[in-house]
Amino acid sequence: MTKHNKDRSKNQNFLIVDLAKDVLVTTKIAKQNHAALRSGFAGYPANPKWNTAKYLAWKTGSKLRKALAEGRMTVRSEDSMLVPAQMQEEKTEQELSHSKLFFLFARAKQLLPN
Repeated sequence: MTKHNKDRSKNQNFLIVDLAKDVLVTTKIAKQNHAALRSGFAGYPANPKWNTAKYLAWKTGSKLRKALAEGRMTVRSEDSMLVPAQMQEEKTEQELSHSKLFFLFARAKQLLPN
């Protein structure tokens, strides 16, 4: 298997989970544990009857909720994806630099003779 195929197969294990209304997250947590993940994100207590995998999914959901409340994570407006806050800030800075370039290009175009 080539390096490219290995990278691609690693990314295929991620699933997109709807944590709450307009909040999505990518995760490798198995589908049968997504309810526990949502439960942790919603702030519900863990079920004492859960197995270890469900409890860890719940714990992950709780940590995501806490990170969102503390501002370490944010929900991206364009796709409702829960991402690290620094990632969103980098994207905003990149968009700002693109808009500056567009403005400069448009201004230079105005200054050129027809």
